[in-house]
Amino acid sequence: MTTASNATLDDIVDLIKDVKPGLADEPVGPGQSVVEDLGLDSLDLLQLARRINRQFGVEFDLDTWNADAEQHQRSVASIVAVVAAGNRA
Repeated sequence: MTTASNATLDDIVDLIKDVKPGLADEPVGPGQSVVEDLGLDSLDLLQLARRINRQFGVEFDLDTWNADAEQHQRSVASIVAVVAAGNRA
């Protein structure tokens, strides 16, 4: 199991692509919004959060993360930052 401190952009991108298989051949960058740019819906986000929790052993709280969306625009990088810090979203 990967620890939160070892979380990388590639790890998070892989999880996003697992949740949304249509993105498998698409480039995904840190500045992209998982909602607006990549098209994840609320069910996809819930699945992503569960996979993050399982793989990295952190509590990725979607409600808290969404509450801060104006600041981070739901970017891939914001997910990486939360996981890498090992904090609640």
